[in-house]
Amino acid sequence: MPITRSAFQRYRLIDEIISRYPRRYSKQRLFELCQDKCGIRSISSLEKDIQRMREDHDAPIEYDKRANGYYYSNPQFRLLNLMLSPDDMEALDYAREVLAATQGATVADELTNALQKVRQSLDIIHEVRSDDRGAQATSRRIVYVEEKILGGNRQFVPILIRAVNQSRQVAFRYLKYEDVVQATNRKTPQKRKQASAPAVPTERPKLRILHPILLREVADSWYVIGYDAVSGREKTFALDRMSELELLDDPCDVPPTILANVSELFEHIYGITDSHGPVEDIVLSFSPLFGQYVKAKPIHQTQEVLSDTETECVVRLRLAPNRDLLMHLRSYGEHLTVLEPASLVQEIKTSLEATLSRY
Repeated sequence: MPITRSAFQRYRLIDEIISRYPRRYSKQRLFELCQDKCGIRSISSLEKDIQRMREDHDAPIEYDKRANGYYYSNPQFRLLNLMLSPDDMEALDYAREVLAATQGATVADELTNALQKVRQSLDIIHEVRSDDRGAQATSRRIVYVEEKILGGNRQFVPILIRAVNQSRQVAFRYLKYEDVVQATNRKTPQKRKQASAPAVPTERPKLRILHPILLREVADSWYVIGYDAVSGREKTFALDRMSELELLDDPCDVPPTILANVSELFEHIYGITDSHGPVEDIVLSFSPLFGQYVKAKPIHQTQEVLSDTETECVVRLRLAPNRDLLMHLRSYGEHLTVLEPASLVQEIKTSLEATLSRY
């Protein structure tokens, strides 16, 4: 049966306290904790909530007379696995649309992985959260995780997925970084020195119409790839530079050759930037230490280990070289030697020479 927000908060707190295995909480202590945090006014009200949790949500709450406390007979049970707040429902609705459009894996597999990550995160939070044991909780931070800066305009993802599924065009305004740089360069040196923030174009970004084909997520940022009828070719747009996105009633009309090209594009592309060159064998030689890292976390799904000795680890990729791949390979520094193709070897040398000229 549906529950009110206040009841949800009470059930959530009772669940959180009872699940602190192996500790047992007496009825009086449980009442005191709930009274302080969610306003349960009497022990009889607490007893009613516990009974509703048992009957309506199959919570395996038992009472240990010897320990004088409540506990879960199934230590793995968590009420939050069954009850969702309105905000949770909205988040899951967003996730459902994204997962339904995920390429390369089934929705069930993706959902399983996501729930596993949530479960692991909750376990970590439970371990590092201070409890009410009466002892002074340590203020020392014992778990550090990478703080990720997620790409903006993620709310556009469901809209664009809907546009692709319904084969409808979209309209939006797009601010290119090149426009920002040009606006900065147009400033006088004096004004540039006084500026406290990067310049932005004074005119509104250009309105664009796109026939969306697919979406891609790279390094926590989202991109949409589609057919641009004005230029007659496919184009890629970053969602964090889009504004005023609108789903149009006009149907998409993508040439078959463009559709086929985009559908196969990322099978042999690293990152997001396009490459108009052919797919080639890219042979890389890593130092033994970095070879271990590359084997543990392959650069691309096409990676194949050709040899692994005491002096080097050689791998081969099947990719169309692009800017993203060049930037990634440069990050390995002196631990990498590009062996093939000759064109990529020259690009790496030219890039490194340009870097050294700045010092």
